Amino acid sequence: MSPKNPSFECGQSPASPVIKRLRRMLTLGTEDLMDDFGEFSEFVKELNDYCWRLTKEEKRFLDSVLRLEKELKDNASFVIAVENVKECHAEVTEAVDSQIEITKETMGVQEEILGICFNEERRVDGRLALLNKEMKPLVKRKRALQGEIRDDVVKLISRRHSLVDLLDKQNELREDLKPIEENMVKAKRVKRALEEMHRIAVADAGELGSSTMP
Repeated sequence: MSPKNPSFECGQSPASPVIKRLRRMLTLGTEDLMDDFGEFSEFVKELNDYCWRLTKEEKRFLDSVLRLEKELKDNASFVIAVENVKECHAEVTEAVDSQIEITKETMGVQEEILGICFNEERRVDGRLALLNKEMKPLVKRKRALQGEIRDDVVKLISRRHSLVDLLDKQNELREDLKPIEENMVKAKRVKRALEEMHRIAVADAGELGSSTMP
């Protein structure tokens, strides 16, 4: 029998098995505890059923895990939800930013094509002035180039409309990010509180004695 913890002698503390399980769970990270809240809560409930038979150290440990369980129940889902929304928002924002860059690049290519077509049209105009005998084929070529220009202008306008829509979407995402960031601040504060309670529970668990080591 240990002189410091006589109640932990084999057969003296019926709560020892559940305390061992709880101490083993407390070695997990806070996020893992949030994921395994159901199992953790069951163990806490089981330990609470022994509250009238616990030693002073065991009761202090029970108080710690009861506080941690309450905070996990009240806030874990909020923390997880905010972190998931933040991650989703970041993915959507990255996708929109990528689309904007691609659209800008294609617009640049289209503008270069337009510039080439305009230069070609001016070159043809010069040839028409000098080569009256070749007027008909050159006029035909000019009309073809004008058709290409119209098509390219339509494409450029379409790209500009797409860019406007994407920029609007980007602004919406920026507005959506504001409440998310506010919630992230709250979530981080709650998470730090949970981690501190977790640390206290682990510290209290360390004072329980060797017979309840996981």
